Amino acid sequence: MQLARLWTVFMACVVALAVLWLLSLAPGAFTGGFWLTRRTLVYGSGVLAIGLMSVGVILAARPVWFETPLGGLDKFYRLHKWLGIGAFAFAIAHWLIRMGPSWITKLSLFELPPRPARGAPPVQAPPGFDVFRDLREPAAHVGEWTFYLLAILVLLALWKRFPYKYFFKTHKLMPAVYLVLVFHTFILMDLSYWTKPIGPALAVLLSAGSVAALVSLSQKIGYLRKASGRVMNVRLYENNLLEVTVKLETAWRGHEAGQFAFVNFDDPEDAHPFTISSPWRDDGLLTFTIKGLGDYTRTLASTLYVGQGVVVEGPYGRFNFPDDHRRQIWIGGGVGITPFIARLKALAQQGSIRRQVDLFYATSTQEEDFIKYLRELAEKAGVRFHVLVESAHGRLTLDRLEALAPYWKDADILFCGPLEFGRAMRDPMVAQGLPPSQFHQELFDMR
Repeated sequence: MQLARLWTVFMACVVALAVLWLLSLAPGAFTGGFWLTRRTLVYGSGVLAIGLMSVGVILAARPVWFETPLGGLDKFYRLHKWLGIGAFAFAIAHWLIRMGPSWITKLSLFELPPRPARGAPPVQAPPGFDVFRDLREPAAHVGEWTFYLLAILVLLALWKRFPYKYFFKTHKLMPAVYLVLVFHTFILMDLSYWTKPIGPALAVLLSAGSVAALVSLSQKIGYLRKASGRVMNVRLYENNLLEVTVKLETAWRGHEAGQFAFVNFDDPEDAHPFTISSPWRDDGLLTFTIKGLGDYTRTLASTLYVGQGVVVEGPYGRFNFPDDHRRQIWIGGGVGITPFIARLKALAQQGSIRRQVDLFYATSTQEEDFIKYLRELAEKAGVRFHVLVESAHGRLTLDRLEALAPYWKDADILFCGPLEFGRAMRDPMVAQGLPPSQFHQELFDMR
């Protein structure tokens, strides 16, 4: 359901830009021969590329007012990724259409029609500096070389084996790349477009995108949502599962179970997103349960110490637990159990539960102490707890879930875990009659 909504928003951006561009074309733009058509397509592909990139840069600044309509920060980071890929695809088309005729001529692949004869010689340009005339050639050159840099950055971002810490550093170049491409667009775009339907829309996108890029370059993203404090407790379970409790010393706006925050443990690494695994009690305490999966999280336990400084930015996310009386099934895959820990603690604190809830914890390895901890929390919260250790019991499937919770078609399903696991649970459920709106999923992937 969430991905369908994101896909709709993405396609709406593409279609809106394309329609506005088409409405801005002069009569005969596609009937004036090869060279006029090429010129029209150069502008069109460029408009779509910079337009989609602008929306992506705006989302990267984490504007919280988009969270509710898009379903949470994790969702609009996925949209940000699609916008980046779409912008890059149109940028490639822009580059190919622009450079293609020169290559065809140099390689003698086939004969191109002759360029149309120029009209009367231009009137001598008035003296003095003209921004659109005198910066045209520099804007073209800088745009070409910036495209090559953009290609490298996009490919590194999409290469999953490229270490996260280096991805974060290289991705910080994107706002600067964007600002250069704004300059390229402003100087080279057909001046008539600014007075046509595409003009105001592009002006708003370029202005908002430039502001977002400057906010990013000045490291002010999320500035008003940051709180600082110190590490209060560190506990390491089996299999490098870490629980960190933080005591905040500045104001925190509170959070709900299922939300996450960006956490910087006073180190040279940038902030990393971690789900908050404790309810808010207005006491300044936050707990994060962190699984050692990557280079950073695997070594985190050996670098943290009590009293260490920490900066927390958030809360973000809309992985909300329905508050009606419908039955609920929670599925936590691996470290995806963390939002359910926060909810278990909140329910235990309330002292009562008004609905039937089954929690399924699917893990690849046996974690005795941690599973015991979860079982005790579930008992206090009045939640039925089921553990499936893959090495001992195999994977959690719909058949196994149905044997323990046969009411699943009448329940809200809340899933947090690896995307493939989520798809393997959701698809057969929907195929067997579960309304898509009853399956709530955290996308669990910020890259």
